Amino acid sequence: MGKSDEYKSGRVSSVIGKKTVVEGTLKGYELLRIDGLVKGKVESDGKVIIGRGGMVEGIVEAVEIYVGGTINGELFASEKVEANPTGEIYGDIHTKRLIVDDNAVFEGRCEMTTGEAKAKPAEEKAPAKKRKAPAKTKAAEEKTSEETEVIVEEISE
Repeated sequence: MGKSDEYKSGRVSSVIGKKTVVEGTLKGYELLRIDGLVKGKVESDGKVIIGRGGMVEGIVEAVEIYVGGTINGELFASEKVEANPTGEIYGDIHTKRLIVDDNAVFEGRCEMTTGEAKAKPAEEKAPAKKRKAPAKTKAAEEKTSEETEVIVEEISE
């Protein structure tokens, strides 16, 4: 099913558009599509799609995560993570099932779980091995709390 079919059928309940930046925690309860930039945490009780050109700098928690854009951070999926040909993942993955296309990029570790993968507080996690990954933005480094106010702004051309 193509992108326009998802919109027409009503399957996508929320869309972060190409020229939109969200900073903070984004929570959804159904299918969420990200074509813009999210800096922070994405939580969904359903599926999350990172579209081609979409980017997340932070943590993504969902039942299923489909990556066609870029993620710099950690992924927690209770069922499946799928990296499509244009997908790039720079960070660790915790999931029951993992599908990585031959042309996708994945730099990180994968922990195969039995389900219910959720982010753990920093003190419970083992330290990650150092690896080459794109630089984080200054805004992402300045975050002091997990729960932050959501700021949405339109990027002008």
